[in-house]
Amino acid sequence: MGFLGRVSKEGGDQPGTTVVAGGTKIVGDLQLSDDFHLDGSMEGRLRSSLNVSVGVNGQFDGEIEAKKVMISGRVDGTIDAERLEIVSTGRVTGEIKVTELVIEPGGQFSGTSQIKEAGESAPRQLTHTSSAQQPTEVNDTDNGSDSDKDASLRVDPSIAV
Repeated sequence: MGFLGRVSKEGGDQPGTTVVAGGTKIVGDLQLSDDFHLDGSMEGRLRSSLNVSVGVNGQFDGEIEAKKVMISGRVDGTIDAERLEIVSTGRVTGEIKVTELVIEPGGQFSGTSQIKEAGESAPRQLTHTSSAQQPTEVNDTDNGSDSDKDASLRVDPSIAV
């Protein structure tokens, strides 16, 4: 494994964390099988089978696809994740496709969101701008007869990753 990953005492590879330090800029695409933390800036496409975090000073422009994403800095673009958390210093502008969304007080999201339900292949579309100060509930209800298509999203600022 590369110098940014950890190697166990038995010699086998274990997932580590790839870190892009402040003052570093990456332009291009990355595909990782470990965690990724951005304190610098990046433009492009980032895919991780695990978790992605953008630090307070981190800036990302492009597409992020990961299991869990936590934003403390700035992201402009598209995020596709099971869980997205925007903390109090975080700002996301663009499109998100998530199963679970948490926006802490002070965190900002502006754009379109598609809430994916567990096992759902096509996400539902919600459009809103949020600067959450209180827990916010967003309901997307289908006026048709299928009540199982109703989606509900509760943004709870007390939940931490």
